[in-house]
Amino acid sequence: MRKKQHLSLRDLELEADKFISPTSEKELAIVRAATALLGERGVDGATTAEIAKRAGVTERTLFRYFPSKKDLVRRVLFPPLLNAALSREWEKLEALLTMNEPDLKRWYTIFSTQRFATIGKDPAIARTLLIELAQNDELRDAVAGLWRQHIWRPMVERLQQWQRDGVIRKEVDIETLARVIHCMNVGYFFTRYVFAPDRKWDDVAEVEKMAEILAHGASSVDRAA
Repeated sequence: MRKKQHLSLRDLELEADKFISPTSEKELAIVRAATALLGERGVDGATTAEIAKRAGVTERTLFRYFPSKKDLVRRVLFPPLLNAALSREWEKLEALLTMNEPDLKRWYTIFSTQRFATIGKDPAIARTLLIELAQNDELRDAVAGLWRQHIWRPMVERLQQWQRDGVIRKEVDIETLARVIHCMNVGYFFTRYVFAPDRKWDDVAEVEKMAEILAHGASSVDRAA
């Protein structure tokens, strides 16, 4: 049985640092070519031969820098995964999450706007990353532990605290609420970058509308009636 890959935040950070600071012009050219082709064709559609050709190097040279295609894919996809989904963005929101008078709508607006802005810097790679996470069992399993530790658990704990403080209704199931928040964001990501990328999107306005629905609901029926 194939052993599951275990990733740490340090693994992602190392790849992100290498992405930012390549060791040579040839490595830079390879990474740029891979970023472009992975964005255009996805992981399965971009071959190492095509990447090498676009980079202006031989395939043998490419494999000197990246022993396998998997290594090259990690170099391209890990930085956006780190910046958009895991610790760095979450840590920036700690002050908002712990403020004395939390506002669920305001929190969701800032939380989501920052992530959408990060992903929107390279929509093609965002699309490839989303598809790869959906269909690549190995990558998804490797990232799952980090997601639970750095996104799911902190979110649930903060929502539970808000419920104790009376910000969230006591009858609301907190894990269900956390799943709703994730489903809203992931659904928007897929609609925005996979299913309807050519539509004219206004991310700021969309986030505001989703935050309003999250905070106040969509039904016109008075629950107390």
